[in-house]
Amino acid sequence: MRVLFERVEEGMLAFLLALMTLLTFIQVVLRHLFNTGLLWSLEATTYSFAALVVIGMSYGIRTKSHIAVDMLTKKLPKKIRNAVTLFAVVICLIYTGLMFFGAYDLVSRLFDLGNLARDIAVPKWLLTLTLPIGFLLLAFRFIEAGVQVIKGDSEVLLTGIHEDKEQFLVPQSGNQRDQK
Repeated sequence: MRVLFERVEEGMLAFLLALMTLLTFIQVVLRHLFNTGLLWSLEATTYSFAALVVIGMSYGIRTKSHIAVDMLTKKLPKKIRNAVTLFAVVICLIYTGLMFFGAYDLVSRLFDLGNLARDIAVPKWLLTLTLPIGFLLLAFRFIEAGVQVIKGDSEVLLTGIHEDKEQFLVPQSGNQRDQK
């Protein structure tokens, strides 16, 4: 079940990115070659981008691919480092909770108003529903990260930049002229 959930999350991200890219490409071609365009393409791309961001935030927490500055925390003893990480999880959960309730309030107000999106004949509340869902997913990921720290499976919430970064910056076999 967990693998299915993760695959759906990754599939949604891939779909949204592909949709945005395709819509933008089509719009550019139509504008520059045919002097026309799709009226709804910008709005569709904007709502897709918002969904991509909130779902992408939770994906970044799950894969520990957000960048963190851990220069000080990695020098702390393990117990203190875990306490600092759990404190960060609590702060992140508070922020995510505030964002969830704000997004929920937005969706419920849009639902009550019954407005349609400007260029797409879809209710605005339906298009913004990805915001509270995304923040719920993000809260789940923060809770999951906190549990991993408590169980000892992880010591960090995010991945920092470590000393081994030089291996990515220095060519392995000398300078570029030697490779020709």
